Amino acid sequence: MRLKYNLNGHWNFKLDEHDIGEKDQWFSRALAYEKEVTVPHIWQREIDLVNYTGIAWYEKQFELQESFKSKRVFLCFEAVDFHSVVWINGELIGEHEGGFTPFEFDITDAISFDGINRLTVRVYDPADNAEIPIGKQGSWYTRVSGIWQDVYIESRSGIFINNVHVHPNIEEETAEVHVNISGNTNNIKLVEYSITNHMDTNHILTLEDEFDEKDLVKKINIPNVQLWSPNQPHLYDINIKLKDGNNRLIDEYKTYFGMRKIEFKDGQLLLNGAPLFIRGALDQSYYPKTIYVAPDDEWIQKEIKTAKEFGFNLLRKHIKVELPRYLYWADRLGMLIWAEVPNVIKWSKQSMKRFQNELSFMINRDFNHPSIIIWSIFNEEWGLEWDLANDQEKQEYVIKMYTYLKELDPTRLICDNSGWNHVKTDINDYHRYFTLPEQNSEWKDDLDYYIINNPENNYVPGYIPKDEPIIISEFGVWGLPSIKSLLEYYGEEPIWFHNLGDDTHREDFKIPLTAYENFKKYQVNKVFGDLENLSKFSQKRMFRSVKSLIEEMRKRPQINGYVITEFTDVEWETNGWMDYTRSVKQMFENAKNFNGNLVVMANVLKHNFWSEEIFTCDVIISNHDLLPISGELIWQISGTNISGVIALNEENKAYIQIQDAIKFAVPVVGDASFYHLKLKLILENGVEVENYEELTFSTKVEVNPVTVFPYKMGNQFIEKLKLNGMSITNQFEDAEVVITNVLDAAVNHYNRRGGKVLFLAEEGDQLTDKGLFTFRRLPEGESWDRTSSFNYVDCSYFDGLPINKEMGWELEGIFPDYIIPISNYNKLGGTVGRIVYMFGNENTPKVSRILSGYFQGWIGQFGTSMIVQNNSSGILTLTTWKLIKNYGEHPIATRVVNKLIENLISGKA
Repeated sequence: MRLKYNLNGHWNFKLDEHDIGEKDQWFSRALAYEKEVTVPHIWQREIDLVNYTGIAWYEKQFELQESFKSKRVFLCFEAVDFHSVVWINGELIGEHEGGFTPFEFDITDAISFDGINRLTVRVYDPADNAEIPIGKQGSWYTRVSGIWQDVYIESRSGIFINNVHVHPNIEEETAEVHVNISGNTNNIKLVEYSITNHMDTNHILTLEDEFDEKDLVKKINIPNVQLWSPNQPHLYDINIKLKDGNNRLIDEYKTYFGMRKIEFKDGQLLLNGAPLFIRGALDQSYYPKTIYVAPDDEWIQKEIKTAKEFGFNLLRKHIKVELPRYLYWADRLGMLIWAEVPNVIKWSKQSMKRFQNELSFMINRDFNHPSIIIWSIFNEEWGLEWDLANDQEKQEYVIKMYTYLKELDPTRLICDNSGWNHVKTDINDYHRYFTLPEQNSEWKDDLDYYIINNPENNYVPGYIPKDEPIIISEFGVWGLPSIKSLLEYYGEEPIWFHNLGDDTHREDFKIPLTAYENFKKYQVNKVFGDLENLSKFSQKRMFRSVKSLIEEMRKRPQINGYVITEFTDVEWETNGWMDYTRSVKQMFENAKNFNGNLVVMANVLKHNFWSEEIFTCDVIISNHDLLPISGELIWQISGTNISGVIALNEENKAYIQIQDAIKFAVPVVGDASFYHLKLKLILENGVEVENYEELTFSTKVEVNPVTVFPYKMGNQFIEKLKLNGMSITNQFEDAEVVITNVLDAAVNHYNRRGGKVLFLAEEGDQLTDKGLFTFRRLPEGESWDRTSSFNYVDCSYFDGLPINKEMGWELEGIFPDYIIPISNYNKLGGTVGRIVYMFGNENTPKVSRILSGYFQGWIGQFGTSMIVQNNSSGILTLTTWKLIKNYGEHPIATRVVNKLIENLISGKA
């Protein structure tokens, strides 16, 4: 019925840096263009325009077929960023603002059917975009400007269907169809509804109804209804025809929908009445060469299938209106979607008007996608200027927007302000960034005492939770990608290596080029050899960390789900499970072992054991699909004959805890070493899942007697030195090594005269006497910046000890709170959180051997937690690892101190 003419392809293009085009009437004649471009077109894809903001002109010439002549003709844009003015044959047609959603113009009276038509579009994307819905484009990552989605012409009757919204009702097995019509409806007498299974021509039902109003609402019974879910994503096509009194067709409109229901009750999400547990990933939908659009449908399908292979059932489309084709494949393949409108930056009446318009258009366009189960209004108060808790006007606005959305769409859940202070919401979600194993105890406490036991803390004072489901909708850790692979993919160094975000996101660790500069300068090369090797260790560490973060959440049934940050890397931000080119990072092919619908976990309380200690732990089964757990659990300690089998016959519960399931005496081992506690769950229906925990076992060994002076150390530490075979003196001149947490004149004098000093500086800035060393306290508690960090160690200095280069669970409880800063850094000072600019010491790597380093992101914010310095005759080893209280108790801490003493005696540096 409707004819469509695609206008994608070659267009003429010209910049208008001085805004003279409209004054000089470029629209009135053929454009004196600078280049030919292919629409859809993001001009930042061109290297010379990557930083250009302002005005550009597009022109396309076309001829229309005679068949268009008897209809109204509409010019349709899927999205243009940001402001558009449109002319046909020099005649002004209209203008539009908003960069993410469709708009159209009736051009019937402006076009010619007898020759060539000239379409001219002036696009303005201003540099000052604070009051424009932008999301992260231009602020964090590459900006997007231009006619970046499809353009086409469509013929319609004078009376036509604008849109169709389908409200599924699974209890009644009905679909309530809302039809919105444009034009004079007097001639419409009948409306025909035809429903089929998706891509099936056999009608399930066809019925006609007499027309009696402009906005039709028709409740249609669907026989033998099939529900939509991620496991069975069944879709229905619906074709609606408008007919006149002679049964002649006036207009027809096709769309599709799914029968599903999303709700919550008593803190539990329900999909089609059954418990739903979210296993999601933040997806910013940026692409390495095409920026804001997926290269093709095959790319989209592969992404969704990979997400399912990882164990995800949801993608949170982060502050971007997703492409309709992506949403189609999410519907078709069964991937849940959490959708968010792009944020503005500045709070103003104008920005909120634009924001609400974009949100409304997004919901109108995407209403029928069954995959979308949640709409977000705000993200972390972006656009509310981070003052929601103190501003009643903004609180009232959030409530107003929640109510407005519920009226627009009563079929979905709404999150008012993702991650932070809530006012009125269906989801109590949190953004919590912790780094494991460094912050293991802090993460557990945060889950138990902040999130689970005190959910009201996540609401604006005066508002309380009402059993909304708890979801951790952002968390994660960085893992550096292979630079070699990126260069091979691009064929050259990508421009975003310079970081194309604004000044608020240009710290050194967010700029990939920093890695080239600092890799050798800070001695990182001495541990990892090259950047390619560093990326492998960084990814291994990332895998361990997110595995543990997720497992701790799954051990707590009060948490209804989580959304990892993030699905893929985006330019400089490298916390994706795939890199920017969609290559899976190391070890993540096994992600389903901790991120699948069925997961078995050992609830170990610590990871490092002495021989003959008694190991005991519970086993927890997280069972999101509510499978009957009938079968057996097999466990084994790798490299030993220690194992066991546990018979299981449990109901189909979401959470099962088997107390003291595993118990054994740690064997006497020849030397400290790594071991794995391996778990395998085998169910009678053939389902098998595996998992593991990393452990170390150590046997206490005698050390060569060394005379040490524990200068100003506590009695408890001194006694532990004795128990470990050290001879104690209280005189500098008798000491082979001085061990101290004080660097005063006496120690410096001893060191300069050839003495060997082990300076245990774990208290950092709390030390009164620390010589000329300065320290930086690492962020405590929740910290996005810290999740980009990487602690590493030169294992060659600790030969024979089970320590990974990417410091892991073997150093649980030992990780430093302080580092010696080498690069400059900032910290927040005072109750108002003003930035205090602090300084590092770039000279440290020139005069020290760095044994253990800390950096963020792309080797920025660098510091060290262990160094060796030689003066003319003495040696000083300084470490901020937490060794004093752990010595004699923690097997690896004990061996580390003994090894540091041994290396000082031997003069190793």
